[in-house]
Amino acid sequence: MNNAPPIILDAANPCSPLAVPPSKTALLLLDFHGFIVASQPNAGADVVAQTSQLRSWARDRGMFIVHCGIDFRAVTPASRKMAKRANSVQQKMALSGLAGQQGIAAPESLAPTPGEYLFYRPPSNVSALGSYGLETFLAAHDIESLVLTGFSTSMCVLNTAKNAADAGFVVTVLQDATGDKDAVVHDTILSKVVVGQVHVSTRAEYMAAWDKEGKEGKEDSVAVVDKLAGTKLTE
Repeated sequence: MNNAPPIILDAANPCSPLAVPPSKTALLLLDFHGFIVASQPNAGADVVAQTSQLRSWARDRGMFIVHCGIDFRAVTPASRKMAKRANSVQQKMALSGLAGQQGIAAPESLAPTPGEYLFYRPPSNVSALGSYGLETFLAAHDIESLVLTGFSTSMCVLNTAKNAADAGFVVTVLQDATGDKDAVVHDTILSKVVVGQVHVSTRAEYMAAWDKEGKEGKEDSVAVVDKLAGTKLTE
């Protein structure tokens, strides 16, 4: 399977991201929590810059913009192997005065804005598809293609990509709009682990392929919604 091409850019091929219209495509911004971004090489600046450009472009074409974060108000059960680590993060947030806060606190250029969606998942769910209500949302809007950006390649990106591919979505991971503390791990996962199931591309290559096709969708008028609290976020 690892002999598969990184990405298939042929609108006539049903497995290609170009075969799915923008109105059925969602750009997922994964775990752009401020403290996670700050822990990355170069403080995540390169990934943030690439994702910021992609988000503006995707919105212009009518793709859904979906922010996916971790609900640090949730306590991870002791029966989960990752419980100690997940709950220690919650404790660190308490010490820094962030206890009980759920907001992503993303870099300013990636902060959720009106016209976008915001979902959270408990720390015990590494895949973003474990976010409260996200799968229902994707089904309700007939989303068929997911484009993944964010952190970390070895955790949320990897698990979301494989989970989504198994669920039948056309999945694209943008290698320069995702990142990991370990560059070797990042490259290995994208070039050898997921490439048989998902498309792997750069931000520029992906955008150029769409622009060449000349496909644009109608931008949906939607509100930023906190799906856990069920309240509309104001501008």
